[in-house]
Amino acid sequence: MKKVLVLLLAVFFCGINSAQNFDNYFENKTLRIDYLHSGDHVSESIEVKAYHAGGVWSGTRAYLIEPKRYGDILFQVFDAASDKLIYSRSYSTLFCEYRATERALTEVGHFEECVNMPMPKAAVKYTFTMYDRRNVGKLLYTGSYDPAKESPKPFVKECEVMNLHIGGKPENCIDILFLPDGYAKEDAKKLEKDMKRFASYVMNCTPYKENKKYVNLRAIKGYSEESGITDPNGGVFKKTLLGSSYNVIDVDRYLMCLNVWKMYEVADDAPVDIIVLICNSDKYGGGGIYNFYGTVCNGVPQADYVIVHEMGHLIGGLADEYYTSEVSVMDYYPTDVEPVEPNVTTLVDFDSKWKSMLDPNTPVPTPATADHKGILGVYEGGGYVAKGVYRPWLDCTMKIIAYNNFCPVCTKILVDAIGYYANKELGK
Repeated sequence: MKKVLVLLLAVFFCGINSAQNFDNYFENKTLRIDYLHSGDHVSESIEVKAYHAGGVWSGTRAYLIEPKRYGDILFQVFDAASDKLIYSRSYSTLFCEYRATERALTEVGHFEECVNMPMPKAAVKYTFTMYDRRNVGKLLYTGSYDPAKESPKPFVKECEVMNLHIGGKPENCIDILFLPDGYAKEDAKKLEKDMKRFASYVMNCTPYKENKKYVNLRAIKGYSEESGITDPNGGVFKKTLLGSSYNVIDVDRYLMCLNVWKMYEVADDAPVDIIVLICNSDKYGGGGIYNFYGTVCNGVPQADYVIVHEMGHLIGGLADEYYTSEVSVMDYYPTDVEPVEPNVTTLVDFDSKWKSMLDPNTPVPTPATADHKGILGVYEGGGYVAKGVYRPWLDCTMKIIAYNNFCPVCTKILVDAIGYYANKELGK
């Protein structure tokens, strides 16, 4: 569906934490925090449920602190002794979308969520700050973790891992992990074939193919009790490894996973920055949530498009640029506030978006006419509305069903995201 912006590396390369700082505060190990996120349209709360530890830290080591907030949730970690900020990460979750639906006006929702961080060497405190669609933040939770006193649950290896494409070491690459759902034991050959097929969709698409030495792709060989995916509107209910389902937050094609703790538990088996669920279903659907997880269906002709589109949300924080399809969120982009997503604007602060990339002769807004096809501009319509929100390209992969068709703005954002995880500035 959507999701919130990526780290613009031109800013990142100026005076932020170095690899030396990583060694001062962290060890090469992952700490995961499981928590329950509950609330409705106007209120919310967080309840921490468990800590887990193990594996390696495959995330960024050079850019430990984000210079700006891009996700709906900002997670910050402070050294307890000095109160110094030593790590931050922003991301979005399904709850962040749920609270913008009509259902949230009358019902309280409960959602499993997780956040990973490098394992601290000494005691830390951490905070969760939540941001609404007007970019107003609220401190929601403060917690603490002392490695000398806590006894986190260890990562337990459950499944075999397939290497699909290995560009380099985890600390020098973006580590993308495919998790299968709805594949029974008798689907073993199909599972392997599908994982390789979806890896080819990613690696044959710009900008992944041009940056393949900074991309790692792996897959988990995990099996479900039953073959297929739950589809409530179709009267289909399946017992699967992760419990993925269509019609999440009341949109039939929105295929998502509510068993997030289990999903991250399965993902612990491999180095991971980005999780993508490959779901065994012939029904069109999928989803992508910035820095959280994405889903795709395996059995539709548009599967190549679906995975790269959803990874646009997941990795780049790219917004949907279409405005005619059914969605359940209400007023997701207030037109008097500049969106945080990098590929849409309300023109409230267009200087912060792709204005510097425009030809000075291009009119703003730009008429959506045939003579502007292939021209970077500012075209009205995007973010689920026809008026007041603008996109940079007439028909980008974030707008229409078109594989390997990202516009210059979206391509740049994805290149920057790959470079963030690879600890390198790419595309210059």
